[in-house]
Amino acid sequence: MTAGNRPLRIVSGEASPPARRRLEWLVPALAVLAIGAALAWSNSGIPDRRAIRSLPEPQRLALLSRTVDELKRSCGDGRPDALKDHCRELASFASKFDECRGDCEALAHLQLAPVPTR
Repeated sequence: MTAGNRPLRIVSGEASPPARRRLEWLVPALAVLAIGAALAWSNSGIPDRRAIRSLPEPQRLALLSRTVDELKRSCGDGRPDALKDHCRELASFASKFDECRGDCEALAHLQLAPVPTR
């Protein structure tokens, strides 16, 4: 049996050679992209943390203290909605300090927690 000059081939359920070659590079390429995306997402806060850790301890602690004071002063109950984004930024910044524990951690969590919807 021929079609033109080529013999007819019975095709099984397997991929044809060109399709198989595409799969041979497509699967590893997708895996590399997925790993790269995961690494980029997980490392997004690392440069900030490194910069904070590189500060001398007295400056780092003073900066954290001022940030926590502003969170307490400006971001507590009854804060204006206009400060919502500012408070979230402060909380995100404070949470990058290794020393943010106890009250600091609780304040940051309150600002960063998702707002419940009805």
